[in-house]
Amino acid sequence: MSEPLRVRVKFDETTYLKGAKIAYDVQMKHTGRKYVGWFFIALAQFGVVGALRAGAYGLLLLSTLLLIYWYLLRWPLRKSALKRVFRHSPYADRELVIEAQDGGLCVDDKCIPWFEFTRVLATPQGYLFDMNDGFLYIPREAFESADLRNAFVALVRRHVDRFEKIDE
Repeated sequence: MSEPLRVRVKFDETTYLKGAKIAYDVQMKHTGRKYVGWFFIALAQFGVVGALRAGAYGLLLLSTLLLIYWYLLRWPLRKSALKRVFRHSPYADRELVIEAQDGGLCVDDKCIPWFEFTRVLATPQGYLFDMNDGFLYIPREAFESADLRNAFVALVRRHVDRFEKIDE
């Protein structure tokens, strides 16, 4: 068994929201959800046009509210809910020691086996470990050196089948 690779991450609200935003953006840009979103927007916009022609002001109001939600309120409402989740987290506002080893990732005393990660997203900001019931985000600045980061990535690539690089 090789020596575990350790990184320290300050788990504050900013870091948590940064990871959540990356997960959200990937969900909306790199999956089939974007097509559902486009369909949703098209229906709402047709609803506005149809409501104006028919004089159906209730439908016009509903379509307008849906468009406002889609373009302006989706992320702010989700961000508000994520802030509440963060405040109730036992790891909130702590420095976490994350160890990558052959068995999985250990965060403080809890180890997560590699098979629980559905994919890992490498972004310019950091690494997002996607799980069915959540995510773990490690910012790039958590790594003390490029050598440590490269060794970490090599270990992760050996154990997680879906390692995707996203250049956004």
